[in-house]
Amino acid sequence: MAKLVEVIGVTHNPLLLRRMADPKAGEAMRQGRDDYRDMRRRMAAAKPDVLVVIASDHVNQWFMDNMPAFLVGKAPRSTGPFPHEVRHYGLEEYTVDTDVSFAKGLIVEGSRAGVDFAYSDDFRMDHAFTVPLWHVRPEMDLPVVPVWTNVVAPPLPSSQRFFQVGQAMRAAIEALPGDMRVGVLSSGHMAVELGGPRMFDGGSTDQAFDQRMMDLIEAGDSETVVREATIERMLAAGNMTPGFLNYVLLMGIAGGRVPSAAGVRFQEPTTSNTGAIPHMAWDLDAGGAA
Repeated sequence: MAKLVEVIGVTHNPLLLRRMADPKAGEAMRQGRDDYRDMRRRMAAAKPDVLVVIASDHVNQWFMDNMPAFLVGKAPRSTGPFPHEVRHYGLEEYTVDTDVSFAKGLIVEGSRAGVDFAYSDDFRMDHAFTVPLWHVRPEMDLPVVPVWTNVVAPPLPSSQRFFQVGQAMRAAIEALPGDMRVGVLSSGHMAVELGGPRMFDGGSTDQAFDQRMMDLIEAGDSETVVREATIERMLAAGNMTPGFLNYVLLMGIAGGRVPSAAGVRFQEPTTSNTGAIPHMAWDLDAGGAA
């Protein structure tokens, strides 16, 4: 059967690549850059054959009138970001093969495990996929299976459902035939406001929420995360904070384990909000070790 070897969660702010490269970057940015490098090292050490990449669309292709809760991409190639993101943020294109057979297997086995995934052969990955991929696997040498989640279009799935989907994805992956080594890379974020009155406050819009959730993740306390990370609490922390749900999904994939590494960096307030910089990793079989 297929084997999960590494599970990693990072954030995807499109400004981070440029700001982390700035020689005048503050301490939090420098630490965040080091954390991304550690995530890249961990994924490389796990020697995956394929990457399942979990992120959300920023209303670039899935819209408020037709928003799948959980969708698997199965076109032969996965590429991104969108042209306007390249122009606006200075991002570079990321293009790799899709493991179509694996994607179809995930859909079939996901259904058996309790998740009826939507699927698409016509998609483009936005920066929520390409920014983490550029940080963690810039070589563009591994096939991917992109998985979209809905964290922007109400009504949103609950934290409990995201955790359950993570558990189902783990079961589905482990039910697939063969000896493929599977890495999982997910991006989300902590408290953040986009387009609202707190957008330019700088830093986290709710540092107490961020620290509380990261403390729980570091402790492997998925039960409390699911109970406390309600839609209402997340929206109170910032109008786009439900992006945190992708980390809840990761906890489900990791089976409630305590992560091998986790933490969050808080920036000094600036005129342009890039939010907190979290990272988390579960080294399930790094380098083939038991």
